[in-house]
Amino acid sequence: MIPGLEYEQPNNGYSSSSSPSMQSVDMSPQTTYGSSNNNTYGLHRRRPANQSNGYQHHGEDKYHTPSKARSVAKKLDLFPKMERDYEVRTERGGTVTLVGYFIMFVLVCAEIWEWRGLNAQLLEGILVDTSVNKKMKVYLNITFPALHCDDLHLDVIDVAGDSQLNLSNGLYKLRLNLDGSIISKNKIATEANIKHEEDKKRQDALNKKLPPDYCGPCYGAHEKEHDCCNTCDDVIEKYKNRRWNSDAVMPIAEQCIREGRGNVLPKKMSQGEGCNLHGYFTVNRVAGNFHIAMGEGVDRGGAHIHNFLPEDRVNFNASHTIHELVFSDEDYGHIAAVGADVVPGQKSMNAVSKVVTEETGTTGLFQYYIKIVPTTYKGDVLNDFQLPFTPTSETKLETNRFFYTERFRPLIGEVHEEAYLTGDKDAGTAGVHIGGKTGGTLHEKVQHHDATNAILPGVFFVYEIYPFAVEVTKNQVPFIHLLVRIVATAGGVFTILRWIDSALYSREKKGSR
Repeated sequence: MIPGLEYEQPNNGYSSSSSPSMQSVDMSPQTTYGSSNNNTYGLHRRRPANQSNGYQHHGEDKYHTPSKARSVAKKLDLFPKMERDYEVRTERGGTVTLVGYFIMFVLVCAEIWEWRGLNAQLLEGILVDTSVNKKMKVYLNITFPALHCDDLHLDVIDVAGDSQLNLSNGLYKLRLNLDGSIISKNKIATEANIKHEEDKKRQDALNKKLPPDYCGPCYGAHEKEHDCCNTCDDVIEKYKNRRWNSDAVMPIAEQCIREGRGNVLPKKMSQGEGCNLHGYFTVNRVAGNFHIAMGEGVDRGGAHIHNFLPEDRVNFNASHTIHELVFSDEDYGHIAAVGADVVPGQKSMNAVSKVVTEETGTTGLFQYYIKIVPTTYKGDVLNDFQLPFTPTSETKLETNRFFYTERFRPLIGEVHEEAYLTGDKDAGTAGVHIGGKTGGTLHEKVQHHDATNAILPGVFFVYEIYPFAVEVTKNQVPFIHLLVRIVATAGGVFTILRWIDSALYSREKKGSR
């Protein structure tokens, strides 16, 4: 019996049992049995009942002629199929497949690692700084191990003409022993009480000579018409409130003359203590400088000068250690106060220490030239900082990064005889380390002399603001980018390994012939 065909008796009056869903097609010669209806025995092929006088319309049917659209789609098939019976599997092919899986795993892990690294990268863009009327908060923590707090004065000057003399708001002084330890509060309180008692006794003695209704003049610095300045300190305080020069009024103020303070002369340097200055102050975001120098600074005739005794310059020890220096934005200045390294690159001068000795001129002028770059952080990069608040996608952190160079000029420098003869008195001075002979030169044959340079001992921080601002954001690589690279990596690995395996198999087949 042929598969798909069956024998069927003729329908000559007898019923035959057949499948209700199938019909039969007559495929045999006709044989007559004496009936007008010539029914036959024959071979028939089954077909579904829902098909009428034709073959089934399936794409796999070899008797079916496909449509033109299906023929075109078949030609475009990039994935030809092969019967399993025609596939050849080898042990080498399995080994290559395992190697491919391992290589793909390594490469996929590398892609994920690279994707995470790209998302952690910081992108910096340069913009023109269009901000106006902005200020900066400068956080400073500096220690002078051999400079008394009475001789430590901080002045600020900028190119806009604003000056702040002997700053005290937001700044604190901490008295230190010469070994660096902090002087106890009890000792400071005892000294303050003794000084207060002495001042009170002196003031009481002076007040006895004054009438009971005495009201001293404030020399134009009064806030109200009937304000009284009965002591020299009252006059000085009024002048400081108006940011006037109190030294100019002390020689003529009757209160200061009466108290013996009318003769304004620079005081001598105090000895035996160190001082730590820490805190913050606000400056305009324009070029300028702030400095701690010998003597009290005053403004006279539009010029900033310092009053001091020239012969006392050698006693101003400019040795210092910078513990912290931060140029922060005025609105976000409280972030620097938390004491953590919030923004990278913001504290490049921390732990800078300079010590002067007799070999380096006993003291001198330290100058730090600082270049400030306004910087804005925005977006996801803020999540990496230790901020005291939770940032959002719209949060911007404006601050300043900076870099610096430095210079030192000693008070006492070594000048050789040849320099005097040639008129070059600066010759022979080299940075912090002064003097020293140079073998094989004329300097070995001439005499050397110590000379005092015309400098103001102190520490100067000269800063400039760049006109360009830097905007820092975090790189964001979408996940679909990673997915595409993984798919490309997997496909490339298996394609190359298939080529290699096919080449080896073809070579093996040729060799076996």
